[in-house]
Amino acid sequence: MDIATGALNTLLPKLGELVVGEYKLQSGVNGEIKELEKELESMRAVLHNMAEMPAEQLDELAKIWANDVRELSYDIEDTVDTFMFRGKGHQHTKLFSFKGLIGKVTDLYNKAKTNHKIHNIIKDIMVQVKVISERRGRYNVDGVSARPNVVTVDPRLEAMYRKATELVGIHRPKNELTKWLFEQDCSSRQQPHIVSIVGFGGLGKTTLANALLQDHKAQFDCHIFVSVSLNPDIKKIFKRMLHQLDEKKYASINEQWDEVDLINKIRELIDARRCLCVIDDIWNESPWDTIKLALQDGSHGSKIIITTRNKAVAEYVGGGVYELKPLSNYDSKLLLNKRIFDAEDGCPPSLREVAEKILKKCGGVPLAIITTASLLASKPRHLQDWEKVNNSIGFGFEKNHDVEKMKNILCLSYNDLPVHLKTCLLYLSKYPEDMEIRKDVLVLGWLAEGFITHHGEASGKSLMEIGESYFNEFINRSLIQPVYNDSPFTVNNVDLDMLAETEVHACQVHDMVLELINQLSAEEGFATTVLSDGQQARTHTTTVRQRKIRRLSLHNSNKSYALQQEREQLFKVRSLDVFGHADLMPALSRFHVLRVLQVHDCSRLDNKHLKDLDKLYLLRFLRLQGLRVTKLPESIGKLEFLETLDIRGNDKSVIMLPVSFGKLGNLARLLATGVELSDGLTLENMKSLQVLVGICATNSHTLAQIGKLTKLKSLSLEIKEQLEWCTGNSNELIIMCLQMCSSLQELVIRTPTRKYYYLLDFMTQVSSGLQRFMSNGIFEEEFPRWIDSSLSCLTVLSIMLGEVQLSEHLEKLAELPSLRYLRLRFNVFNKHEKILIPYGASAFPCLTDLEFQCIRMVLKFQHGAMQKLQRLCLKVSVPLRSGPFQTSNNFDYGLENLLSLRHVTFHRSVRNNPEAQYSIRKAIADHPNHPVLSFV
Repeated sequence: MDIATGALNTLLPKLGELVVGEYKLQSGVNGEIKELEKELESMRAVLHNMAEMPAEQLDELAKIWANDVRELSYDIEDTVDTFMFRGKGHQHTKLFSFKGLIGKVTDLYNKAKTNHKIHNIIKDIMVQVKVISERRGRYNVDGVSARPNVVTVDPRLEAMYRKATELVGIHRPKNELTKWLFEQDCSSRQQPHIVSIVGFGGLGKTTLANALLQDHKAQFDCHIFVSVSLNPDIKKIFKRMLHQLDEKKYASINEQWDEVDLINKIRELIDARRCLCVIDDIWNESPWDTIKLALQDGSHGSKIIITTRNKAVAEYVGGGVYELKPLSNYDSKLLLNKRIFDAEDGCPPSLREVAEKILKKCGGVPLAIITTASLLASKPRHLQDWEKVNNSIGFGFEKNHDVEKMKNILCLSYNDLPVHLKTCLLYLSKYPEDMEIRKDVLVLGWLAEGFITHHGEASGKSLMEIGESYFNEFINRSLIQPVYNDSPFTVNNVDLDMLAETEVHACQVHDMVLELINQLSAEEGFATTVLSDGQQARTHTTTVRQRKIRRLSLHNSNKSYALQQEREQLFKVRSLDVFGHADLMPALSRFHVLRVLQVHDCSRLDNKHLKDLDKLYLLRFLRLQGLRVTKLPESIGKLEFLETLDIRGNDKSVIMLPVSFGKLGNLARLLATGVELSDGLTLENMKSLQVLVGICATNSHTLAQIGKLTKLKSLSLEIKEQLEWCTGNSNELIIMCLQMCSSLQELVIRTPTRKYYYLLDFMTQVSSGLQRFMSNGIFEEEFPRWIDSSLSCLTVLSIMLGEVQLSEHLEKLAELPSLRYLRLRFNVFNKHEKILIPYGASAFPCLTDLEFQCIRMVLKFQHGAMQKLQRLCLKVSVPLRSGPFQTSNNFDYGLENLLSLRHVTFHRSVRNNPEAQYSIRKAIADHPNHPVLSFV
């Protein structure tokens, strides 16, 4: 399902399932369904063709027809899903019909008495489909073409001719790039002859690249500046390059020359010359593959500066990648003041507070600040007028040339997305501004709504992995801002989190990008947001006719939805998000076709809010954040389509899973902070469960039930201090459980901190596919024998050791071929053990993050060690002053030998030892990468 084709992508496979499935339909009905499939396939093909065109270029009648098809597809899918649910033996007090579904609520179930009579529903559907098909012919939708594209002035043109005195905040990035490209460096890294400037639209990439060109072109024999843009004409680009290289000779160029002729002529002109070249605004790899044929390889000192919105393109080009950041608060104020008041501090005191609010929304994006400044400059300098601008900042509130120009620049990024990514991006419109959005929660939402499919993807990838690739694509295209973990072993301050190996665990959306997404979502009728005052967000920008509410997001809303008309609107909602306290959440009984329910603050949620949970029989994804009940309702067992249950963040209290939980045969993921199994609950029927996070192992029954989950891939087990675990049988019970879970890829074991010892090497049979192992239990007397190079998939390892001589076993760790994140913690004094980190390309070939937590260990990284290590955390206790066992040499950790190092963290005890602190700071200052240093 996506913004172009509605529910057709998920609906069509379901129609095929009706024909060949277990529903025992009459033979005539099968024929009707096949006819319906063909008609809907044809409609989907037309919608896909229309989706290739920018929305502003489509004929209005075609837009209306496309909207009708999408709305119809939602209604058909709701009907089919409801029938398929009933077809499995479920009964309702009322029967259903298609007309009832798209019409009055009271007639929802009024026709088909059994699954043998679904032909009544199919006939109703076919009537609606034929009406829309006839309209398609009248509108000539199949032959629709884009309107003539109006040629507009390149919006980046102004940046190329802006006076140097007008530029703000450009000095730091310009100086950094100058060092990268032009200044001699004593480090081992060679100067790149290509540098790419990466950032989203409006951040000033073109301005920065042009400033570099103007500053340094005198040092070169020739220079070039060409813009590639979204749909480049390569021949025209080559002609511009020729004209800049020799303006007189190539004032007019032979029109018969093809790309090969142009490339050869450019190569001839710059052969043996030192050239500075700016290739501006590259969107994808293929134009670069052609353009680079005409350019030099840097052997004569030539330099190439690339600008792009896509980090993946920059990495493909090669060379250095410089990620341009937004302006600082100081530079943002400076730019606004210079634009409006022509002075660095010209803003009157009465307007400074509202100016701060406005700059906060602009988020340091120069284009947004300049655009807003042009808007404010036309207003009286009165507080009320500025407040009005602040409250209405966005696209569509003001008919202003600069506002439209900014919108057009950002729209280029949206229009360049494939259709399926447009849908996933619009899904972000339901989130409040400035919110950190967890990566896994976002992907699970896409998955539950049917936005992720295997279509066009390489075989072997799971839907979750495909969804994660969508998320990464948005980061690469600079449409979302990544939020990084402080530690690869910690997510949201929860140690040993199952998803902790992911460096980017969440994202934020820049206010200007979110503003664009919100407007596009409103125009498409994609989602409806109700704010705290009960008003719908963005409704005044929408000129299209009112659509049914399919996705509803409540932001601290106190709206009661008491009116009959509003209840009918809720009846068609497929996704509900509640931000803020849930005590004013509408009754769940009103949501008949809900697939996604997320409540982001359940602190006021009680049993009355969950009493109708069983009415949500089509629910796929249920997220109740911060739930404070002690037991889930028995009715949860009726949610047979539920695929993900997320009840993390429950304030560390344990929630009991009812006996009915075992009926959730489609549940693939249980994500919790702490849950226990009720007596009598069995898991043997949960054949789909793959991820089990936060289950408390209090007895052998729990472990025996976990062992029945044959498809389990991720397990986070919490061992509690209870009588059974004190009998000495705990390791044997874990062995029994893990032997039955033979497909595990991720294993996290949480034990009572510093109190639980593994008295034997219990993991005697480790799956060769194990990717992550984390535990705070102590391996007391020996290093785990199962850790060796045979674990070819292991990427994350976090263990605690007792009386173990690490130096004897470090080479085993160095041989792990895929290890990226390693944390070693020690529970005892290490008797001044001296550790020399192995070196060479074969030692720790993939390691990027390392954490050592130990007491009085002497650690030394040898030359060439850990060549890919970027983040290092050393929690090493040192005495207040040097003693007979502590010399200045002990503080020489060999940091200069870690050539890829970017971040270094030391334990706070180092700050109490001046000699240690001096030695560390000097090592960081002398390091060629100048890593960021911090103390924790």
